[in-house]
Amino acid sequence: MRSIIYYFLAAVMFTGCRRNEATMPEFNVNTDQLAYKAGDTITFYLSGNAGAIVFFSGEAGKAYENRNRKLMPGVERLVFQTSMQQGPVPPKPCPDSLQLLISTNLEGYDAEHISKATWTNITSRNSKWPKSLATSFTTSDSIDISDFNKADKVNIAFRVLNKKTGVMPQRKWVIQSFSLYNFLPDSTSTPLFTNFANTGWVQASLLNNNEPGTAENNYVGFNAWNVGTWGVSAADSVRNSNGIPIRNGYPVTFNPGTNIDNDDNDDWLITSSIDLKTTKPDVGVVVQNEVALKSATYKYAFKKAGTYQVTFVATNNSLEDSKSQVKQLTLKILP
Repeated sequence: MRSIIYYFLAAVMFTGCRRNEATMPEFNVNTDQLAYKAGDTITFYLSGNAGAIVFFSGEAGKAYENRNRKLMPGVERLVFQTSMQQGPVPPKPCPDSLQLLISTNLEGYDAEHISKATWTNITSRNSKWPKSLATSFTTSDSIDISDFNKADKVNIAFRVLNKKTGVMPQRKWVIQSFSLYNFLPDSTSTPLFTNFANTGWVQASLLNNNEPGTAENNYVGFNAWNVGTWGVSAADSVRNSNGIPIRNGYPVTFNPGTNIDNDDNDDWLITSSIDLKTTKPDVGVVVQNEVALKSATYKYAFKKAGTYQVTFVATNNSLEDSKSQVKQLTLKILP
């Protein structure tokens, strides 16, 4: 009797395992021909028992071989807008400056780590800095920084070096619309930094923490960028370590105040680290899923001439398993 029970339990377990195992889909795809003109509607004839089907056209951004791609060096370009306010009216000389730098070995965002890191000054790569005092913004060049993409990470920084003169207030600097893209040879691009939130700005004041924002001055503080130090954002604190209200969007400002006897400033605005080679994977189009009714055909038109490797991925899924079959066709698209 006991052996019968064991046999019964084993049979139940085996049956359960088989139910959780997906079946390999039977799948095939054909077209009427292998050459078409750009703009022609191509009909793909689908057959088999696949539950889900995904289509990769082979065009830029839609190539099956790039579906798992996460890193690829391209041409990484940086664009931003700056505004320069107060201080000597150009072309009068001014000792104050806003520098653009990049590091591949920054390990922390405090004064010690910033000083230890190796920084390359790339200020001269931008020819479009503000040339006059104005609240309006100057858009930078599209700055190529791809010579740094061999590193696993980089940090980009704006550094304010303002000097005490006893004659004029120091420069006030404002930055907005900071973006960084990785442009790939296949004409696709991946956004690396596109908005305030994903850039992850951090400020560090290495010189002159005078005139912080306090209750006595209604928290109108000076001499630091108006973002948080490392790990502190507007979601964590209303004010940064200098008592200045933390921004949660552009523009970002370094305000030294109007005191002509303000001490020298050395203040950093630094991005979070990023691998310049970061690339979004190519994606396909869901032709059929396991919920919708099965389709016997799929139609598509190529806009540009070329040779394309078209890929269909047919998949059957169970609760604990998945099996796929890949079918590919090479199509020549004529002008």
